[in-house]
Amino acid sequence: MKLFTSPATAALIMSGAASAQQTAGSSSSTPASGDVYASTRGSGTSTPDSVEVSGGAEATAANGGTATSDSSARFNNQSARQRSVATARDDDERARSTTRTTVRRDGEVRSRSMSIYKERGEKPVIDRDVSVSAPN
Repeated sequence: MKLFTSPATAALIMSGAASAQQTAGSSSSTPASGDVYASTRGSGTSTPDSVEVSGGAEATAANGGTATSDSSARFNNQSARQRSVATARDDDERARSTTRTTVRRDGEVRSRSMSIYKERGEKPVIDRDVSVSAPN
């Protein structure tokens, strides 16, 4: 087993049986036109010899705003999971992005991402990305 982590990136490789190679990934980000920005990504691969997940998060805020990002990966006997979250905010804007990726031992790989950008007085801008790779 190999585990790679940093504040904004996570990856996990676990030995296990899978029927054939399956890959899926997703990413989502808020518009970069405002003072706040949030972006996440995740992907997973299942091969006959291993199960892998990876992902990352990025957030920025200007004009005295705050930004946080977090990525983690974990596994058990049946699956490997990855989760990334990024948030940024200032006085009149909010941005949040999340990605979750799951790789099952039977070869199924699912990755879903969503981001929301909201400016005061405006409707939210929502972006979604879903990718599924099922075993043969």
